Amino acid sequence: DDLVQLVSPKTIIYCEGRDAPSGTGSERGFDAKLFNSIFGESHQDVLFVSSGGNTELDQRSSIALAILSKALPGVEILVLKDRDISSGRLTSENDRKVYLENNPKNHRVLHRWELENYLYDKEILQRYCLDKQLIFNEEEYNRFVENINDQNLKDETGRIKNFCGINTSINPESFKINLARYVSPDTGVYRELEQ
Repeated sequence: DDLVQLVSPKTIIYCEGRDAPSGTGSERGFDAKLFNSIFGESHQDVLFVSSGGNTELDQRSSIALAILSKALPGVEILVLKDRDISSGRLTSENDRKVYLENNPKNHRVLHRWELENYLYDKEILQRYCLDKQLIFNEEEYNRFVENINDQNLKDETGRIKNFCGINTSINPESFKINLARYVSPDTGVYRELEQ
């Protein structure tokens, strides 16, 4: 019992993404990898775990809560969802609030549409470009990104890459992982995600 407290996180946050681990047991869910990268250093007692899609997330987190609360007393289990909780239909901030009011208290929903809406925030892209000595086309970015909270940017990785002056072929997942490194505690994006 004493050792369990030393090795278990204080908070486990189930998020959307590929639920099956790799053959070595490591996390394969992309959102969980990104969240762990963003918060790993500042919140070392928190672990993000992928648990499938929107509905699977509810089912699996309920099972985990029932089992883990017995095995690991004191571990808080949260459920974190993207704001696209209405199967792709537009979900307003008010819809988000209604969802949270009518679901268990351990549920959380992002203020922005998906995690990419945080990664593709101008603040993060400018930091990335500055560090990589790239020229960020803010004018084109502003023309395209009309609403950072609600716009579907996940499918626009190629366009976002072009705003950064990247003309070569790059892996979209690697690009996002690299951007996540710039979501640091001194950014507004980090503080919003932390809330």
